Amino acid sequence: MNRKQYLTAMISIMVIDLTLIITNFIFEYMDFIWVFVIILAGYLFLRYKVSGSLQTFSTRFNMLVEYDLEVQKAKELVEGNLKKAPTKNMQAFYMVYLGMAKYYCGEYDEAIKTFNQIELKKLNPAYHILIFAFSAYASFELEDFENFNMYLERIKTLSANINRRYLSFVNSYIQVLEAIQGLDDNPEHYREVIESQFSQFDGYISTKLIYNFRMAYYYRAINDEVEMDKCLAKVIANGKNHHTAIRAKELFKNNVKVEDYVFQEEAPEEFNTNDEGDQHLIANQMDNVEDIEEVESVDEEE
Repeated sequence: MNRKQYLTAMISIMVIDLTLIITNFIFEYMDFIWVFVIILAGYLFLRYKVSGSLQTFSTRFNMLVEYDLEVQKAKELVEGNLKKAPTKNMQAFYMVYLGMAKYYCGEYDEAIKTFNQIELKKLNPAYHILIFAFSAYASFELEDFENFNMYLERIKTLSANINRRYLSFVNSYIQVLEAIQGLDDNPEHYREVIESQFSQFDGYISTKLIYNFRMAYYYRAINDEVEMDKCLAKVIANGKNHHTAIRAKELFKNNVKVEDYVFQEEAPEEFNTNDEGDQHLIANQMDNVEDIEEVESVDEEE
């Protein structure tokens, strides 16, 4: 549903509502309860059209990024939907995805710029966590540690006012970002956090990419260049144009042959399983926030 269709539907519902109310008062032949029922039915239909399109979009975006690794197509998908967004609230929603798409494409500067353009008041506060978290990740890759620390502090501050429903989601981001922040001082803690969050095989190739990409930083911190290159080789050999593969090529020291690390078909048992499987952040953030897509954040009239 594009902006013109949305406005047409809203105007039609308002005109029908007003007509029914006037008719009811003048002719008094219709019980007011039926006016209410008709109004509610129109509203629910419009709500369904809006929320349905968001769900379809989110699922498609998730599959492109997590399974197909077609990050450029994911970006184009967002740009197409952004142009047709019927309300400012939905524009803000798609801007969040556009920022993430740019991050996944390795366009870290552009991702941060996109996030900075978003009107936060148009979004559920849980989306603010995504914005600041992805901005922090992008800042880290740009080696902008001042802004990295700033975004992490904003997440911590926001967490005090977040709905308890999303606390696990928020705390997971804080845990990973704090581990990254303390990587040089406590690399073993970083390794434990990364293994806890990303080592479980969930069927998405992106999970393996992120796990190996993050572990490469651990091996770099402890000066094990060969193990670092093994992790990076896995990312390069399997990552297509995913941002982890782009970044891995920059970090790779040529200690191993990339072609030796193409992923084979594997059983889930290859990766460690744990009781925190629902704590995956980057690879599965869409799964974690699908229930955040409350239509109240997009139903508001401009």
